[in-house]
Amino acid sequence: MTDTADWHEFPWQSVESAELLCVAGESATDLDCRVEGADFRTGQAEPTAEVVVWAYNVERGLRLDAQLESVIDGSGMPRPDILLLSEADRGCSRTRARNVAREYARALGMCYVYGVEFVELPRFWGPGGGAVRRKCEHGNAIVSRFPLGNVRLIRHSRTRSWHSSWQRLLRIGQPRLGGRVALAADVSVGDRTLRVYSVHFESGQGGRGVRNRDEIRMAQAIELVDDAAGLDSAVVIGGDMNVSGYLRALTERDQDEPTMAALAGAGFEDAHARIPPADRVTSDSGVVIDAVVGRNLRFAGSGIGPEASWKGLSDHRPIWVRVVL
Repeated sequence: MTDTADWHEFPWQSVESAELLCVAGESATDLDCRVEGADFRTGQAEPTAEVVVWAYNVERGLRLDAQLESVIDGSGMPRPDILLLSEADRGCSRTRARNVAREYARALGMCYVYGVEFVELPRFWGPGGGAVRRKCEHGNAIVSRFPLGNVRLIRHSRTRSWHSSWQRLLRIGQPRLGGRVALAADVSVGDRTLRVYSVHFESGQGGRGVRNRDEIRMAQAIELVDDAAGLDSAVVIGGDMNVSGYLRALTERDQDEPTMAALAGAGFEDAHARIPPADRVTSDSGVVIDAVVGRNLRFAGSGIGPEASWKGLSDHRPIWVRVVL
């Protein structure tokens, strides 16, 4: 358990701002970004020995209102205490300039912190929501009914550049500044502390001009393993890990998926390991790319958002775990 004397609650921001959180650095993947956060809780959460953690790639928040309705209704999943969100827009025209993470927290009566992975550059057309009329931001969030402290945005040292000069010139595709990040926070649950990481590891299987992305994802996972080294408290890493080869590894068992194997080798347990591989699909592409792993804890249950309830709200389905601290 982390010494509570070392726990510092996030300095919540009472006024919403539309200003960009990031300043561009010397390279296309280098951003200097502030972490944003606000507290919409109306009371103190009761201490508990178990918490429910969701991980959900919200696909920018293109169908935000429907997502929130399903989260509040439950839709086949236990009500979350903590949500690890990825691909959350902030101020983007494609999502009506909404602050997606903030709206999650406000609707659920929780607090949140948000960190930027990409500054999206203007474009006429591109995948995942179409046009972007002006610079906006896209990243990870942690939403919680318990206080959050010791918040840090970890910008991965190995990452793929999404900055394409010709795409930026023609205003098509996905021209971006920045690169993959993990958002870390310590969650104060009574006299216990849970370290959580909201992740969005590198995507794809390779490609022209790009080094092996399996190696990049594995390096990003190892950075978090190293960051959590020495902690006695419970640790959860969750989100869109983009481990598209994991389903094959689970089914055929003839090889390991490098990122998940690196986490397992560091003592992290796959929360959904007891679910048959065929029932673990989390994305419209028919593979398992979202995962939650943990250490120094026990998983008392886990599941995937039912397709009948969640299909069409994002190109991912949410996943959940019950954590015993």
